[in-house]
Formats: sequence, structure tokens, C-alpha cells
Amino acid sequence: MMNYGFKKFFAFKRHAKLQTCHSELAICHPELGSGSENTRFRNIFKMTKLHKLAAFTLAEVLITLAIIGIVAAMTIPTLIVNYQKREFASRLSQTFSVLSNAVKMAQVEYGDVATWGYQKNYGTTIAPGDDSSQYVKEFAEKYFIPYLKVSKNYGKIKLKDAGYSGYKTKDGRTYYTSNTKCYIVELQNYVTLIFSYHNGQMETDEILTSYLINPMIFIDVNGKAGPNILGRDFFLVELSASNNRLETYGQGYKRDYILELCSDTEGSLGNELYCTTLLQLDGWKFADDHPW
Repeated sequence: MMNYGFKKFFAFKRHAKLQTCHSELAICHPELGSGSENTRFRNIFKMTKLHKLAAFTLAEVLITLAIIGIVAAMTIPTLIVNYQKREFASRLSQTFSVLSNAVKMAQVEYGDVATWGYQKNYGTTIAPGDDSSQYVKEFAEKYFIPYLKVSKNYGKIKLKDAGYSGYKTKDGRTYYTSNTKCYIVELQNYVTLIFSYHNGQMETDEILTSYLINPMIFIDVNGKAGPNILGRDFFLVELSASNNRLETYGQGYKRDYILELCSDTEGSLGNELYCTTLLQLDGWKFADDHPW
């Protein structure tokens, strides 16, 4: 009788334990908690099969990664170019506004642009081997630098000595070598200004003589960073005495003509600087037909 009682007690415990396990299983996996034993077995088998089907093979993973790599290689360069276009155009617009405000402040002190002292330099001849350094210095330091937030003023210096590699056209022709001496000013927003003079040339008695025409301001919208290409991150503005303001290079021409000049990579070396005006005409944006 005792043995029978113990057997009955332990059988009851096993049954209770199984019920507890089944209850816990039903909580975690309701689909396994009902039906016959065969149904539960089939459900477990199906789940195991589904888990196996959900896994990826190494080959599938590698193929997926290869596809992602191809798509990235096709789209990332375009994204980078679009970002540069927005960034360069925005920086040029901001810098043009800053320089225009500087002109207005200088006008308060010195009057209209037509009366500024640099005007007397027009037609001044430059001796062979000489340059326009003294005239550039006077123009920059009197009419602009006092009204700008300058980070560093290098003065007249070779581009390479200030950390610049020079500037090229879109087809690779050299506009400024690294040995070119320029009056370089860096602004606090990492934009670089290069002050210069537009020189003309005339020949008398078989001697080629240079003479001053008007001062110019080149704008490198991202400083020492590349690509340092005309019409892409390197632009040109100049003062207009007749209009009493700062203007982009080539302002006054129609868009079609400006676009033609900006796109002309085989013509005059500085034609791509007309892209400055093209950007202004297009609302300081690189339009779809703007040569990049």
C-alpha cells in the first residue's frame, strides 16, 4: 500500500510538472499550447523549418553587398557634385554680399566709387620687370580690408608660400601657378580673396608695355581646399565706377552670351570667370546647363 501511494504521489507530481511546462510553453508559443501531441510536433517542425528558411547563405549576403556597392558607386559621386554645387554657389553669394556691403561702407567715407583714388591709376604704365603691387596694396587696404572680417592678411606673396597650389581652367590649363605673386586675404568664413589689377598691353617702338586698367577681386569660395578651378570654386568680381557698385565679372551681357563664354574652354584663358555672372543671373545656383 505504501509503494502504491508513493507511485501515485510521484505520478501526480509529474503530471503537474508537465502541465506547468505546457502552460509556460503556451504563454511563449500559443500555437504550441493546444491540440494533440501530433499537432504540437507538427507545429514545432514547421517553426524549425521556417527558421531555416529565414536564414541567408554566405553567397546571398555577398551578392547583396555587391549590389549595394554598385549602386553606391553610381550615386555617391552625383551626390557629392550636387552638394559642392550648392555649397560653392551659396558661399559665392554670401561673399558677394559681404564685399558689396564693404563697398557701401567705404562710400560713406570716401564718396562714390568714381571719386576713389584708384581711378587715377588707370593707364599708368608699368616698367618691364615691375608689377602692380603698390597699387593693389593701396586698393585693398584702403577700400576693403577695414570693412571685412579678416582672419589673415598675407599681403603680396607667392601662392605656394601661403599654402595654395595655383588655379587652373576646367580643361587643365594653368591660370595662376603656385609661384604667382598675389595679394592674399583670408576671411573668417574660410573664403580667400585675391586682389589684383587688370593690366592692358600696348606695343610702341617694338616694346611691349603694360598699363593698369582696373582692380579686380578673385574669390576662392573654399580657401585652400580644392579643386581650385575657374568657374567652379574660383570667381571674379570688380568695381564699376559708372554704376557705383561691385559687380560680377561680365555683368551687363545677356545670359546666352555669358553662357557661351562660360562654356568656352578653348578660347581666352579667363573666359570661365564669366561663370560668376552666370551664377548671379540664375539666382546663385548652378543651373542644369551650367558647365561644371
